[in-house]
Amino acid sequence: MKTNTQPLNREIKREALNDHDYLMLDSTSTNFHLLKDEAPFILDAGVVVFVCVAGEGKIFVDMQTIDIRRGSFVLLLPFSVIQVTEISDDAQITLIATGMGFLEKLAMSQPVENYVEKIREMPCLQLSDKYLEEAKEVYYFVERLYKEASGPLSQEIRNTLMTLLSLEIVTLFAVNQPKVKIRLSRQEQVFRNFTISLAENVREQRTVEFYATEACLTPKYFSSIIRKRSGKLPTEWITERTILLIKFLLQNSDKSIQEISNELNFPNQSFFTRYFKKNTGITPTAFRQY
Repeated sequence: MKTNTQPLNREIKREALNDHDYLMLDSTSTNFHLLKDEAPFILDAGVVVFVCVAGEGKIFVDMQTIDIRRGSFVLLLPFSVIQVTEISDDAQITLIATGMGFLEKLAMSQPVENYVEKIREMPCLQLSDKYLEEAKEVYYFVERLYKEASGPLSQEIRNTLMTLLSLEIVTLFAVNQPKVKIRLSRQEQVFRNFTISLAENVREQRTVEFYATEACLTPKYFSSIIRKRSGKLPTEWITERTILLIKFLLQNSDKSIQEISNELNFPNQSFFTRYFKKNTGITPTAFRQY
């Protein structure tokens, strides 16, 4: 994990979540100021939901500019590309939930299938004070019961609360989703489509040619667009996302190195190990033990 992701990474690291099914509920504020003006990075923590309760700022999410202020409710899908460019001194960002457990619950909510693309297109809602206060009331209720859950049915209680929270969030997006569609330039659309396709296909496809073909562009021109829009070449994005995925599988699954290598379509375990060590400085086994 690169340094510029550490403020969020500290909030969502697996060690803090393993007793709660990879879900974190914490109404304390998260320091986004440390991310200001850093290079774009890939969020690799499952779904991340946060709300701005004070101040203002500006972030880029998958090539969209999002202005946040009090009442801004943001839902970031897995492997979103993020950059914080402006954040006021008085900004207070409350991290509502994050983790793969929440992602699973969100995916199981029936209405979510109709809103995933809408959420990706418009990941930020601006809630009125009425909706904000109602959302906070539901959230604090869920957070308290989630943390207090105990006894033989504690996990069932937490699962039910996770489902409730996911349904509440989907409902917020259903009720408040703007009807105006954002118009992107051709180059912005190319980069955005690339980030989405990369999240979907990185397990199988890791060549620039594949993504350039999807965009109906030559690899050279495609690379120039991605670099112009993001400051990185497609190969850098592909490598970064692949390494993040490998790290996640090493930390959050019991799969063997060979199984992970096979799952990610590497030719063999030896090549997989060299690839990981070349880009991280350590072997997959050493990383898992760290």
